[in-house]
Amino acid sequence: MKKASSNDELLPLDNSAIIYPPTVARYNAHVFRLSARLNVDVDPVRLANVAKRVLKRFPYFAVSLHQGFYWYYFLPNKKPLEIYKDEDYPCGYFHLKKGANGYLFKILYTTRSISIEVFHALTDGAGALSFLKTLLAYYFELSKKEVGEDPHILFVKDKVASEEGEDAFERFYRPRSALFASQSEAFHLSQKSFYNDMVQAISARISIEELKRLSNNHQVTITEYLVALLIEALQALQAEQVSKERRYRPIRVSVPINIRRIFNSITRRNFSLFVAVGIDPRLGYYEFGEILEQVKYQLRGSVNEKGLGLQIARNVAGRRIALIRYAPNVLKKPFMKLLSDFYGDKIYSMTLSNIGNVNLPGSLKDVVERLDFFLSPNKKNRVSCAAIGTNGYISLNFTSLLTEDVSFERKVLTALVERGVAVEVATNRIIEGE
Repeated sequence: MKKASSNDELLPLDNSAIIYPPTVARYNAHVFRLSARLNVDVDPVRLANVAKRVLKRFPYFAVSLHQGFYWYYFLPNKKPLEIYKDEDYPCGYFHLKKGANGYLFKILYTTRSISIEVFHALTDGAGALSFLKTLLAYYFELSKKEVGEDPHILFVKDKVASEEGEDAFERFYRPRSALFASQSEAFHLSQKSFYNDMVQAISARISIEELKRLSNNHQVTITEYLVALLIEALQALQAEQVSKERRYRPIRVSVPINIRRIFNSITRRNFSLFVAVGIDPRLGYYEFGEILEQVKYQLRGSVNEKGLGLQIARNVAGRRIALIRYAPNVLKKPFMKLLSDFYGDKIYSMTLSNIGNVNLPGSLKDVVERLDFFLSPNKKNRVSCAAIGTNGYISLNFTSLLTEDVSFERKVLTALVERGVAVEVATNRIIEGE
């Protein structure tokens, strides 16, 4: 392992992050994007200057990734922080050493948008949202009075709390028994479709009030309703793509859960866990109401301190097993890939990550038209879905490696329209004949 100049400078990856460096690949970028669309033009010079100031308040983001003999680790990155014109497809693979001057995130801009793309080993959606909102607050010169009690926005002059950069999984780890349980492989969208690594995006803008009306009718949350919509579409596609019912597979949607509130943590590093919820069509066809009941029961039964504590124990205990802990990285990499497949990509059909409704303080409400959130898909789960809301609307964003097949997205959005919800759609796809 390359020696750091001091033990304080070397920063181990958190227990959620360790899976990402050994499994990153062209078709498995582990990148997500948060974007703010503005109604004023962006000044790149001003943005670059503000970004450098804000990074000082997030020292745990000012790092580069290094491969040691046993584990990957972070070291402080002293190179200049650059910003980039947003000209590429979203959430694509970028070289972790050269792609962003060694940083694990990129700040991107267009004439009227400011975005951040993040390699997941650095942080999760909540941590990145804190950085983006702080960046916007400084760019538009919001005062502390305007910001108020917004927990996402940090101020450069304030002292950095040690808890912000901690591995919260370690702090809340409690030994548990019966940690590892396997699940069968889930249904995946057709693997025969053409695909490439240029991420195709379809963005749907939907009224939060209209979604609340639908979800309240069924006494479920918006997240639960959206998950049920995805499962309904996947069930229909499996029936179309698989000729014999005996060959059906379970349908599961992986739902990342921000667990900071549950465990009272302010860490800006990764602190989310994944709950897989779904149905087994081998038992018969599920009506939409039945899907909603399953989703509600499974999500609510899993999102509690005891159930999530078991997942934390699993994450931390796996890292502490001597055979894993002291295995050289060259041997650990293929094992981590198998672990990622066995407990991740193979057991769920796709991901839905919903950051929720984001309040914008002060004058940010007047200049930010919408927020967007995108996930990178991968070779096994070639379509992903992410949601974020602000200013009365939710952005539901589908990202796909499939170059031609949009049948899944069409089914989900058509289902919303048929239920009386207006949907405004935009895409970066090249539509034939236009």
